[in-house]
Amino acid sequence: MSPAMIELTMKGYRLLRVHSKPEVLMEVELEQQPESCLCCGASRLHSKGRYERRVQHLDLCGRPAWMWVHCRRYRCCECGRTFVPPLPGILPGRHSSEPLREYVYQQHHDGICASTLAWRRRLGQATIGRIYAQFTERKAKERMSLQCPTVLGIDEHSLHRKQRFATTFCDLKNRRVFDITPGKSDADLQGFLERLQGRERVRLVCIDLSSSYRALIQRWFPRAMIVADRFHVVRVVMRHLLGIARQVYPQLAWKLSWLNLLRTRGDRLSLDQRLRLREVFRQQPALQPIYEMKERLCALLCIKNRTAAECRQLIPQLIAFIHTLKSSGFDLAKTLAKTLQDWSEEIARMWRFTRNNGITEGFHRKMKLIQRRAYGFRNFNNYRLRVIAQCG
Repeated sequence: MSPAMIELTMKGYRLLRVHSKPEVLMEVELEQQPESCLCCGASRLHSKGRYERRVQHLDLCGRPAWMWVHCRRYRCCECGRTFVPPLPGILPGRHSSEPLREYVYQQHHDGICASTLAWRRRLGQATIGRIYAQFTERKAKERMSLQCPTVLGIDEHSLHRKQRFATTFCDLKNRRVFDITPGKSDADLQGFLERLQGRERVRLVCIDLSSSYRALIQRWFPRAMIVADRFHVVRVVMRHLLGIARQVYPQLAWKLSWLNLLRTRGDRLSLDQRLRLREVFRQQPALQPIYEMKERLCALLCIKNRTAAECRQLIPQLIAFIHTLKSSGFDLAKTLAKTLQDWSEEIARMWRFTRNNGITEGFHRKMKLIQRRAYGFRNFNNYRLRVIAQCG
């Protein structure tokens, strides 16, 4: 083996000799010996004798490889303490090198199960778990020192029975999960938000139509603008207007083909679907104005990438829809009008900003897969580490 292999895999060592039977054993020594005491910094050192470490290293051409490190233990003549110089790439108490541990972590992260990986590397499954926890914990500790992103998406997702919900803080600009914390109420999130650094940097927060989250953002992110998530706003409109359609025509609940036609956007209907929808309106004329209201209101809500001046021109249209719904005789229409009025500012910002919580919802789908693959998590910290490792 050439010294270049040691230089590429483990810097700071000099290759002495190689034994290739039955496993590859590389004898190495430190390139630089310590010149001062690690405790007091004195330069008078006395050698206490030889010190050796043998650790497992990356495979060489498909064969298991080991490193046999030769160094010395020193004693400081000033403070009297003994020490072993730090070994690059080998942590105290470890029986494997850091490149090998990082390789095992990456293999397990890519989907190779612990039992298979342990059999390949001749390690125990508990060792694989400890290595994975070590590297994921490093990533989690980095989150504690990171500044809060400027564009946030906040949403909750369900866990297990004891810990019902968890809140996800997603970096929408960089498309990754910033952090997750248990609970969704202000009392549950208070400790996490107090420790969060850079809350004053947040400029935009996207949420669904949750009053508790809106109050939480106004308290902890005072300089941030709240933007309503377009998907949830359109879903609220669809649910209320289709509920009015069911009140007008109660048999609609059993006619799924009619419901699918009423749900579909007009520009996405095929020619055959348009003919069928026309037949529906011929049999039940009262459904047509509800469908037209749904089309016009959803078309207004789906507008995006507008300037501030263009947004001001769209606001009267939204107000007109709210007044129309208020004057209706249906309770669902009045409820929808109150919701749109309460969230009118956040809805108007949807036209100006394109950010939405679709990225957050996609990560929630991935989190569900993480939970299923692990058959659930009893310890929330383990779940958080796994989510940060795979979604952060």
